[in-house]
Amino acid sequence: MSRRLWAGLDGDPAAHVEAAASRQYEELFAALPSPSYLTYGNVDIPRMWASHLRPGHHVLDGERVELGGWSFGFVGGGLRTVYRTPNELADDIYAAKVAAVGEVDVLCTHIPPDLPELLFDTVARRMERGSAALLEAVRITQPRYLLFGHVHNPMTDRVKIGRTECINVGHFRATGTPYALEW
Repeated sequence: MSRRLWAGLDGDPAAHVEAAASRQYEELFAALPSPSYLTYGNVDIPRMWASHLRPGHHVLDGERVELGGWSFGFVGGGLRTVYRTPNELADDIYAAKVAAVGEVDVLCTHIPPDLPELLFDTVARRMERGSAALLEAVRITQPRYLLFGHVHNPMTDRVKIGRTECINVGHFRATGTPYALEW
């Protein structure tokens, strides 16, 4: 079915996908406030971001920043799956980005740690991939918070690992209210 649909389009299928992504990026980045601190998701096309960023937008991936006296680390992308989304990484590359962040107060990632209760999507009715390296880093460094998304309709939106509050902040479409971290 996919081949028939793509065959009915004029031109290169990749060009159609990138044009649609560019339109969505334009809308997304126009809606973001300044400052904004961003990291990539598994379906993002990182090379396309630069032309859509606005003043005050900061892209961090495998990096950290100090905000309001707290240290924040950012790790973007997803792990390889059968879905072959554009920004899937090998486990060792993702683990290296997690390690590069080191100890922080708040760790912001696209994917959750590898805990089944955080990985099951109740609408898609499947397990998503989480990171074992991320889980190990949280167990060792114990950030105050781990904020992530990726699982759109989680079975549970938060768990504790030691002192770390792990919170899926990416499923706010259900409530229409984004998560706000207050300290």
